[in-house]
Amino acid sequence: MLISIASLRQPTYKSQFSKQRPSYLSISDYLMSELDARVDHVLWKIKEAAKAARERHVGAECLFFTLPEFFWNVPWHVVRSEEELHELNSAYLEHVSAAVVSLMKALPAQQYGDIVLLGGSCATLIKVGEGESSYYDVINYLLAITNKEYAGDKPVMSMWPKRNVSGIDFGKYVGMSEGYWYFNLFGDVVVKVKRVSNVQAEHSDSSGYEGTFLNDLVPGCPFGVNLCLDYDVVQDGERDEEIKLTEAKIDFLIACGMSFDYSKQHSSSVQYAIRNDGHGDGGCEVVKLKSGRIVGAVPSEVIDGSIHLASIDIA
Repeated sequence: MLISIASLRQPTYKSQFSKQRPSYLSISDYLMSELDARVDHVLWKIKEAAKAARERHVGAECLFFTLPEFFWNVPWHVVRSEEELHELNSAYLEHVSAAVVSLMKALPAQQYGDIVLLGGSCATLIKVGEGESSYYDVINYLLAITNKEYAGDKPVMSMWPKRNVSGIDFGKYVGMSEGYWYFNLFGDVVVKVKRVSNVQAEHSDSSGYEGTFLNDLVPGCPFGVNLCLDYDVVQDGERDEEIKLTEAKIDFLIACGMSFDYSKQHSSSVQYAIRNDGHGDGGCEVVKLKSGRIVGAVPSEVIDGSIHLASIDIA
């Protein structure tokens, strides 16, 4: 089975998005302007990738398109108060999914072929409790969505949350205690963040939300996802109850500062792994595995300046 892989190389901390926030603009309106710019950019890039894949990978079953970790986040320093922080996180949970849905609705399968978007991630901070005992729980999640299957009038979409919080996920940590990081997000505001999240994967369908990540969007080619630190920490099979199919044939590493570990024993079912990392200038790569070990790199072609396009043959 021939599969096309396209990854957008996008530096997280050197983004051409993230314009300066005007003093008169609310944090929600600022986020909407930032999301609109990202949607326009990604839509153009997916169209270019789909066109190139059709020309170069004749007969491919599907195009997977990946974005890096934190792709949808705006810089934390634009927040001006804890109240705005709460407003921003509520806006993320409401509007990022709508942005991702709008992308797939603009890319009908009949015109662009079958596409599965692994839409980077968005990190949110949810306050738990009040006073000195309060802390923030992290929901850093990836949305996986396809243009070929719909639940009602919306494309089928799944959410995969990151389990482990890194000490650089919200800027470099300024302190730590058992089970928690401390981050200086903006001004003199330091937040206490729980190191491990208990949020479970889910997917949307016509009846609401179900607690399973749909990794069977391409028949015969189940895939897995690791968000950055989880690749290094989560054990093989540890989160199998959250996915529809085990024995993934493709594994995606969506990251901001996590390289492939060539000494690691990966799941023996994985035939290829794809990395999209937003750290530094950004990096994208595809590697081949045999018996759970990385055995070599798969060449890719750079399209439109920042799209890394490759093809893989799944047995």
